[in-house]
Amino acid sequence: MKKKRVILLVASLLLVLILILTLTKEKSIPASSLLSLNEVSEKKLLENTKAIIYLSTTADQDIDGKGVSYGVFVQEDHSVQALPMKGLELGSVAVGKDQLLLEDKNNVTLISDKTKNFKMDAPQYTGERTGYLPEHDLFFSIYNSGFVEDGYSSDVRYGNSNGFQVESIPYYIAASGANDRTVDILTQDLEKNEFHLKEVTFDKGLNVKDVAAIQSESTENLQVLAPVLSDENYYYLIISEIINDTSEAVSIYRVNKNTFKQDTFEVINYKDTDLTATIPYNYKNSAAIHNGKLYYANGLGDIYSFHLDTMAVEKAFSLEKASDSSVRHNEETYFKDGNLYVLRHSPDKKEHYYLETYSLEKGILTESIDINGLDAILEQSKNKNVYSYDLKVFE
Repeated sequence: MKKKRVILLVASLLLVLILILTLTKEKSIPASSLLSLNEVSEKKLLENTKAIIYLSTTADQDIDGKGVSYGVFVQEDHSVQALPMKGLELGSVAVGKDQLLLEDKNNVTLISDKTKNFKMDAPQYTGERTGYLPEHDLFFSIYNSGFVEDGYSSDVRYGNSNGFQVESIPYYIAASGANDRTVDILTQDLEKNEFHLKEVTFDKGLNVKDVAAIQSESTENLQVLAPVLSDENYYYLIISEIINDTSEAVSIYRVNKNTFKQDTFEVINYKDTDLTATIPYNYKNSAAIHNGKLYYANGLGDIYSFHLDTMAVEKAFSLEKASDSSVRHNEETYFKDGNLYVLRHSPDKKEHYYLETYSLEKGILTESIDINGLDAILEQSKNKNVYSYDLKVFE
């Protein structure tokens, strides 16, 4: 009897061990979905890419040096291929002429019919914006790098296939935007509670030019909700003022490029609202100018328009079946060529994630495709959690 009890005890312990191992077994991404850097060029991946999504772990998950990111290429057949990289919270993608820039903590990678990788000496942990300046044939990546002995430093990596260099901007950057030639940044003085609009140029090195101080009593209750936008005559900022826990006023701050005169136009007034739910899916891609109107997409799936000549404001349209919950599932927005592209999530779909296209002028859904395989990458291995930080669409 004693022998049987011992056998039963050993069997029970083995069963418990197997159960523990099963429950704690790391999830793994299918090998067929992962790419090496060499395979990106060999497969001519960009020719068959419809969109690219940037995923990464958060900076706090990189304390052990094992943070990860993925450039996820959504193919024309709606399947995905992912390039694993090191982590970079708030990292993003830049699209140039027949080239793509992917970044991570230690590297800048240019992808075209060939790939070039540039290893950077100083690691970065929090991205701000990447972009491409066609007038200079120049890529750039800006980072909120952190406090230094004499203030704050935002490092800038910039270059092209000939090489990259690094310089620093001595300010904390609350928002940024780019045009064909320059990068516009909105800096925040964390001690004086002030916003300052500045212009960054890359003629014979990196230069920062003061444009204007933004007129406000304090930045303490202000929140920047969109990239810095501009046209021929004005800069545009979308900033909210938090009135209390459930009330907030969202306004467009307009700065004249010649006189620096500033005007404010209220766009949305939230009352008795869960303000967290109103936050855009991605601050960096939440607004754009198209055909004489400025469009802004909030976190409730509502898209507002501001007519640049008449200053008329209206709710242009809403995403179909948009959630009013503050819980997010890696949703993203991206404006391009008169369309709004939205990475959406639905628990009712087999693959959960899908990509929608809305016409800005018609205010209607024109296309929706399911993305096959993104779930497996988001539920990735090594007990790390990755989140989406950028979406770019190729058409």
